[in-house]
Amino acid sequence: METRRYGRPTLTGIWNTYRARIAGTLSLLTVERLLGVAVPFVLGVAINDLIAGSLRGVWWLVALEVTALLIGTGRRLYDSRVYAGIYSDVADNTAQRTDISVSRRAARLGLARELVDFFEWELPELLAALVGILGALTMLIYLLPSVGALSIVVGLLVAVVFVLSRGRMFNLNKLLNNELERQVTMLESGRAFLRWRHLSRLARWRIHLSDLEAVNFAIAELLLSALIIGAVVVTVRTGLSVGEVFAVLTYLIGLAENLIVLPWTYQQSIRAHEIGGRIASG
Repeated sequence: METRRYGRPTLTGIWNTYRARIAGTLSLLTVERLLGVAVPFVLGVAINDLIAGSLRGVWWLVALEVTALLIGTGRRLYDSRVYAGIYSDVADNTAQRTDISVSRRAARLGLARELVDFFEWELPELLAALVGILGALTMLIYLLPSVGALSIVVGLLVAVVFVLSRGRMFNLNKLLNNELERQVTMLESGRAFLRWRHLSRLARWRIHLSDLEAVNFAIAELLLSALIIGAVVVTVRTGLSVGEVFAVLTYLIGLAENLIVLPWTYQQSIRAHEIGGRIASG
């Protein structure tokens, strides 16, 4: 089986073994998201053309939307087949481990599902957010350089918030996964105290993770709210056309939405890294 080529399933091992398949899905996703980035600009052109009595921009918009629909549908059909096969290999690799107890193997099968889910769901969402952010920044700099520069500053500040919280996120995920690996042993014991202690610890680490994510979200939201309010004031005072003003504001909203996605996807990437190291260890 393919898993033998890397021995133990880690993020790096899975990527090295299935690089071509995963890169294929991510490439399709990137094209799909780039088409999405073009939509506000083309929509702005369509608005200006309609005001001028032309349907040219509308036909461009139709072509863009149909192309994005076809690529997006094909990617989703391909994704489900790729990741179903990957999980079968990773789960089999984990189940065959003889250097750890059956209870730990059972717990790690669930963690292996999370590891593959990261490639199937969280990594694409993270990539989509990054493409959306870079695309929005590029278009904002093209349409209104002052707003584009301000957006870059805010984006860097949000990134700093995530980087500073990385160590805390990793440690909390480690504590949570430690407890999850004790679940089978706790159930086999049948002792009420052990069950209560196990469940209370699970709740504690999940609450701490949620609290950290909430703090990151709040800081990012405050920065983005200030960006949007300031950018609206600057934009409406310029001599841009109606379509261009619409495009600028749409890119700003899209930028904010993609930056807000990052706290969760970033936390999931850290969790996947910890799970990969755990499954590979003895």
